[in-house]
Amino acid sequence: MGTIKTYSPYELKPSTPIHPGEILKDELESRGLSQRKFAAIIGVSYSVLNEVINGKRPISTEYALKIEAATGIPAYIWVNMQSAYDIQVTRCDNKFSVILDNIRRTAAIL
Repeated sequence: MGTIKTYSPYELKPSTPIHPGEILKDELESRGLSQRKFAAIIGVSYSVLNEVINGKRPISTEYALKIEAATGIPAYIWVNMQSAYDIQVTRCDNKFSVILDNIRRTAAIL
């Protein structure tokens, strides 16, 4: 039997990050709601909602609470998805990865 390699969290490479707007889009489709109708329900412009759904704008705490009020899906889920997405995007940034590697090397010798 071979040995199983374990990885530390910083060695894992994330898959392509999924913006929470994509999840919201799927949710609206499953409920049969258009983006225009949903935007009107939560009191934002269609263009703002469309930017969220297309990953061009983050789901803020305010938007998360509005989405919660309209769908019943807790706001913390939307905020957590946004945070996870932001972390994945940052981990994929090669320049930032170099900075993190330098920090790890420095911290390892302390």
